[in-house]
Amino acid sequence: MFTEELDVVTESRLPLQERVVDKLADIMFASDMIIDMLNDKRFERAQQLQTVVPAVKRIYDEVNGLMRKLTD
Repeated sequence: MFTEELDVVTESRLPLQERVVDKLADIMFASDMIIDMLNDKRFERAQQLQTVVPAVKRIYDEVNGLMRKLTD
């Protein structure tokens, strides 16, 4: 728990742009994990999950574009 509190304090001292980019990277990482889970052939997807992959891919691509704008 102490480490988590320290990370919050350290993070709060970063410039806003770096904090935003860090959170966008978290979204990209989570999106990539979701896509991998839903594309895993070991599991049968429910019909409603099949429609999620393109939406999550769009989110990943949009966040990636935002990150490029912020880091260029």
